[in-house]
Amino acid sequence: MAHPYIPNLVELQVLGELNYRRLGKLVRGYEEDDSWHFTIHTMGQQSRLSLELMEESRFTAQVKLTFAPEISVKLPFSSELTMTVRLYHDVGIAEITDGHRHYQGAYPYPNDDMHHRDEKFRLNQQLSDLLELCLKHGHRLYDLPDFQFA
Repeated sequence: MAHPYIPNLVELQVLGELNYRRLGKLVRGYEEDDSWHFTIHTMGQQSRLSLELMEESRFTAQVKLTFAPEISVKLPFSSELTMTVRLYHDVGIAEITDGHRHYQGAYPYPNDDMHHRDEKFRLNQQLSDLLELCLKHGHRLYDLPDFQFA
């Protein structure tokens, strides 16, 4: 008999705190802006990561993160990744939401939406990976061109 999945809340909280700090490093010095754009060069591939402030209040902010190849690739599916990140300033945590609801800590498996048991952790780990990639290999774009190179 399979054991039920129990989320590791400490691990999830630490990941949220680290992601909050990573986002803070990316926007440092430009906190008053409402969008931040980066180009990332890794292993011969160029990508772009953009952060756009969607809403902000005293204790929270919502940011849209978009990650895509610099040059569009002809694929039968979208190569662009978009996620909504909610920042909780009072506790210094960032977590992925889909814009109107929070992900559950655990999902039954299998399920109709094909979520992993630890979907929330995996999505926040993906956010962590993207932010680390940008911190290590990204360069800020100060003026976003109106056209795309092809």
